[in-house]
Amino acid sequence: MCQFSEIANEKGLDAQNFQCKGCSRSIGLIFGKPRTCKFDGWYYCYECHENDEYYIPALIVHNWDFRKQKVCKKNFEYLQDKEEQPYINVEDINPRLYEHVPEMLEIQNLRVQLMHLKTYLFTCKQSIAEDFRKLIWPRDYLYEGRELYSLADLLQVPTGSLASSLQKVIKFATKHVYSCRLCSQKGFICELCNNPKVIYAFEMDATFRCPQCKTVFHKACKTDNRPCPKCQRRQHRQSLHGSNKPLLTPDYDSHVDQV
Repeated sequence: MCQFSEIANEKGLDAQNFQCKGCSRSIGLIFGKPRTCKFDGWYYCYECHENDEYYIPALIVHNWDFRKQKVCKKNFEYLQDKEEQPYINVEDINPRLYEHVPEMLEIQNLRVQLMHLKTYLFTCKQSIAEDFRKLIWPRDYLYEGRELYSLADLLQVPTGSLASSLQKVIKFATKHVYSCRLCSQKGFICELCNNPKVIYAFEMDATFRCPQCKTVFHKACKTDNRPCPKCQRRQHRQSLHGSNKPLLTPDYDSHVDQV
């Protein structure tokens, strides 16, 4: 339904032939004042619309408006049933929300951290991966990507509840990576300073990850005027081979065990 992404506008009673959108009985004029559903913008009779109030997803994503609005009975039940399902794609509907709401930008960054961390834990012991899944179940989509949210997720953003939940999972995962003999070796050595201390992509405050080759550097080292050395090597090898096709041979000289 487009109502999840677009704020509903009233269309006028004539657009529905002066009939209730729910049961088709006559409304308006001599038949009584209709009630408007703020979720779909249509008009309903008093039996189909009992002034139930609920959150409107489109108002939250576009206006960061968490006030409950009056909705018809059908949509009231529908929104309740959908509350915990991840059907709201913020990046498609209103990506600028991250620019204007600091709490949403924090959530986005936490989810990116989880995406990096799950790569480590899912290639470790099965028991570790299961522990990770249990901490966030049934909201697996929170570490599978960063776009989808449920209405329940968005309702937890202003209170800090969602951020707190994600931080607990991140704390568990990072503690494991640093202490695990296998996972701790799946990091990088910054080629730009050659500091022997291993760094990781999930250390987002201190590191930069090349969007092309995924190599990780210190954020302070990777300035705009310093190109990625691994990408440079690949480009050089491609020019030597006279081909624009990416080379399949991995480049192992700058990392411990690349993830």
